Amino acid sequence: MSKSEKKGLGISVGSFISAIGILAVLMIMTYFLTLIIPGGNIPFWKWLLSPFLVLGSNQGVTLIAVIIFLLVIGGTFNALDRSGTMDYMLRKIVHFAGDKKYLLLAVVTLFFLSMGAFIGSFEECIPMVPLAVALSLAMGWDEMVGLGMSMAAVACGFSTGVLNPFTTGVAQSIMGLPMFSGISLRLLTYVVIYGCLLLVLIPYAKRCEKKNAGKVNSTGFNATEVFVKKPHLESSVRFFVGTLVVCFLVILLSVFVPGISDYLMIIVAAFFLIIGVGCCICSKIDSHKAVSYFGYGVLNIMPSMLLILMAGSIQYTMNEAGIMDTILQFAIDVISPMSPYAGILCIFLFAMVVNFFVSSGSAEAVLLMPLLGSLADVCGISRQLTVLAFNYGDGFSNIVYFTNPCLLIALSVVGVSYGRWIKFSLKLQALIAVSCCAILLLGTMVGY
Repeated sequence: MSKSEKKGLGISVGSFISAIGILAVLMIMTYFLTLIIPGGNIPFWKWLLSPFLVLGSNQGVTLIAVIIFLLVIGGTFNALDRSGTMDYMLRKIVHFAGDKKYLLLAVVTLFFLSMGAFIGSFEECIPMVPLAVALSLAMGWDEMVGLGMSMAAVACGFSTGVLNPFTTGVAQSIMGLPMFSGISLRLLTYVVIYGCLLLVLIPYAKRCEKKNAGKVNSTGFNATEVFVKKPHLESSVRFFVGTLVVCFLVILLSVFVPGISDYLMIIVAAFFLIIGVGCCICSKIDSHKAVSYFGYGVLNIMPSMLLILMAGSIQYTMNEAGIMDTILQFAIDVISPMSPYAGILCIFLFAMVVNFFVSSGSAEAVLLMPLLGSLADVCGISRQLTVLAFNYGDGFSNIVYFTNPCLLIALSVVGVSYGRWIKFSLKLQALIAVSCCAILLLGTMVGY
């Protein structure tokens, strides 16, 4: 059996147990919170069954779509891996990258950043995270670099909100602003955040390369070995890339055709199913083996369902207990008397706190913007700047909050513990926080 047949995409046991533990503790804390806050009590049985009851709530359809999406992705990537397509594609990328490794890192990071900033993709980019991590390992780096230039980059891009229809678009519509107006500071944020990502990732990648110099990495090969072309795998890679390009064009089209965006996750899953089938055919894999590869991949990724349901149950409990209303009223009472400079920073912080409990950007916009609009008027803060502060608070924290199922699943799939990720991302978080505060204060000063 080849090395490529020994790998496979699945949930790391250690990371999964860690994620389950974190979410269980948070669920317990949320329940006690319902007991402390006046009027927030809910029956114990309802809290206990919340991971299942959430499927019948307004979130249910979205959660089911996410689960189906991830199961298809798990099956597809295992088929790609076992067919040899993934391994061959990585070898080809490493061969053509040559000594331009860091240019490749910058380009991949920019791609994911742009997917979030201009299209509003987040969950849809999860399928590419294992590929980015595998590429990172093949280049002599580690999992952190791969996660940084994919998951972190797309989340950061989502937060800049340059043309993000799910945050900027929804928030501006509620605030009575022309959609995607005031793009100047969002573009500035996009450039600054890109710089922050490279400032963290490139030095770290260089340290990894020095540490791993001359070693055969976990992908089973080193960067100096000779690349040998294989016609059937060449066809498989071309099919993969071609179909992926069409998929991204459809994602781009969804920005302009609202009907597509409603079913985007399912559409992306369908594209990856086509990729899996097509690549197996091109790789001349027996149909029985292809089915078994896909099935094994689905089984490996199934534990992620529990992570999704537990994360969703936290928001369900908060909604059922009416806790969010109390939190919103408290924020209004605290922020209203503040100056514009202090107020805009507090709005940023408040949106970040709410994002801990409400992971959906559009849902958070619908919940917060009517209140933040009135609050901004009282504090003398422009509504445009309020939308920007909301974007910052809603998105950047997605790469650290363990209530975000996308983060937990991405970490679990590539075998990285939450603690290890937090330790790695602390510098990036600090740079982003300082940059966001500086831009918000600048916006207040110039009357943005």
